[in-house]
Amino acid sequence: MRLSALCLLLPLSAIAGAFRPADLTADARWFVHVDHDAARASVVGSKALGITDDRVCPVPEIKAFADAVGFDGRRDLLSFTAYGTGAERQAVAIIRHRGDNLRIGEYLKSKGGEPDVVDGVPLLGFACGPAACRLNVAFPSAGIVVIAMSPADAARACAALENTAVVAPIPAEFSEVAVGFPIVSAACDMVACRSANPRAARLAANVNVAAMAASESAGTLTVNARLAMARPEAAQAGVQMVEGAKAFATSRNEALASWVDTLVATAEGASMSVSWKGDAAAITAEMDKARERMIAWRKSKGGACPVTGR
Repeated sequence: MRLSALCLLLPLSAIAGAFRPADLTADARWFVHVDHDAARASVVGSKALGITDDRVCPVPEIKAFADAVGFDGRRDLLSFTAYGTGAERQAVAIIRHRGDNLRIGEYLKSKGGEPDVVDGVPLLGFACGPAACRLNVAFPSAGIVVIAMSPADAARACAALENTAVVAPIPAEFSEVAVGFPIVSAACDMVACRSANPRAARLAANVNVAAMAASESAGTLTVNARLAMARPEAAQAGVQMVEGAKAFATSRNEALASWVDTLVATAEGASMSVSWKGDAAAITAEMDKARERMIAWRKSKGGACPVTGR
């Protein structure tokens, strides 16, 4: 079984539940978290999830997976957390769900999953294509699925879930933006990631730490970001870039003015803050338009969906 193994597990990845720092291993230096419960409670999030689950043409492998294991994403998903050290080909995903008696392991075995045991942790391994990487899936406890790119990482992730005293260093910038119940949140120690991966040595060289969170309240979607820059001059340059992008977008399309008006960037010393607010109803209206354009594009190509036949 190749990369399709990951595709089969993607329905579990649009998930929910508040971010739990204790889910990370101590050496994690970046993470992305999606709270499916918060998404369901929001206008924009519920629209996005609806489009995902009720797509015009569902991905056949995902539909087969959902049907076979008795999985309903709108009902079962709780949270998704991806994290890593920054090293190349190193990442872990923690998926939480409320599914009852899901037959995920059995289904993956039937699709070529190879059983293994690492440090006492049972795993299912899958080759994922010519890049010589391998996905490793574990089920440490009810309602939790762990996916990692190495057996050792999968075993360490499971061990960390059992030991809540193991907590990765969370950047202070994250606590400044992750207020309330974010739908999506993320943080990255860019210095550590550049050090862990020589190929990323030039990645955002002026950014030391980045954190963001998106949440919705009273019909308004808010996105906040905080960046710790290498120098105060870099923070000021970042603000100028945002202001320049706003001016350029408005000059090219006046309709964008109402969307970029609420984009604000400020700098204080070497710290840069960016925020944006949008009307949830207006955003979902644009999402509907985009979906209709996609439907029209598919029809223009004359290809029928192999699942729905439309």
